[in-house]
Amino acid sequence: MKKVFFLGIAAAAMLASCSNDETVKISQSGAIGFSNTFVNNGTRSISDPSSTALNLQSFDVYGFTQLGQIFDGTTVSKGGSGWTYTPIQYWVEGNTYTFGAVAPAGTGVNGEALTNGKVTMSIPFTSDGTTDLLHAAPAAIEADADFIASPQPVALTFSHQLSKVKFSFENAVGEGYNVKVTNIKITNAKGTGTLTVADGRDNAWSAQAGSLELAFGNAVADGDDTDADPIANGGEAESYNEMLLIPTTDAESYTVTFTAELLQGAVSLGSWDHTATISGVELKLGYCYDFKAELNEKNIVVDPDDPDAELKPIEFKVSGVEDWNQTDRDQTVDIPTGGQ
Repeated sequence: MKKVFFLGIAAAAMLASCSNDETVKISQSGAIGFSNTFVNNGTRSISDPSSTALNLQSFDVYGFTQLGQIFDGTTVSKGGSGWTYTPIQYWVEGNTYTFGAVAPAGTGVNGEALTNGKVTMSIPFTSDGTTDLLHAAPAAIEADADFIASPQPVALTFSHQLSKVKFSFENAVGEGYNVKVTNIKITNAKGTGTLTVADGRDNAWSAQAGSLELAFGNAVADGDDTDADPIANGGEAESYNEMLLIPTTDAESYTVTFTAELLQGAVSLGSWDHTATISGVELKLGYCYDFKAELNEKNIVVDPDDPDAELKPIEFKVSGVEDWNQTDRDQTVDIPTGGQ
């Protein structure tokens, strides 16, 4: 569900004049302020590194009027009385204001400019799998007399610019068998990339490079702790951690590793290290992905010398029935008649 991040307008007073000596009206009630913070979110998870309205502490603002740049990466921070920044900026009647914002604060931005009514920029990004990247851009604001008289909050939606990934595993080995999945990893996620905020409709990633190992932890059922939970037949568990990846096209592929342990009840029958490949999937900006795997009797065993190895069922056959014991068949056996 998407939520809206509001760029609020607050108050103060000053006077100024243009080079032609005309008086420029400024809102007598407010400086440009920031409040009502919301961030769009994706799916529920056990350990989710995504930024939310609760844990977002700061962001950087870039802003322009038709006269030039007025916000150049100004950091806005959450405080006890709301969102604050310095130096204070003020609304001026007759100007058109266009804003862009990036979180977390301190994210480097290159080449910011006002282009066709949008704050454009280039954002080089280094991923660690847990740092979210957010961008927001509201519609331009015409600071006419009515607006100056009563400034209104500016609706600014903060959107996730990365892809969020988790893994789920289903036990389909058979009745009575449990499975534990541990040490889930992607071993070759992209470590760096560049997000381009252009004057078109969508932001886009390029120059994805490097190889980053991301640890998703163990597969758990409820998230009470990080230890792997036994997955009963027909049951499912998900990776304890979700991780944030730089988006890529479907031309990229990812190597996934994990260990699967097979148990009969509580008795371990063995563990196998698995390597799988995710290919042909586009990781889109702002999307959540749940990669699901079914573990069954045909794929849980890993034998390097036998790629087609699978669990072999324990079978039974009747090889014969021995004759009844006839050694004493001609002997007479007295049968008690009962009584005392």
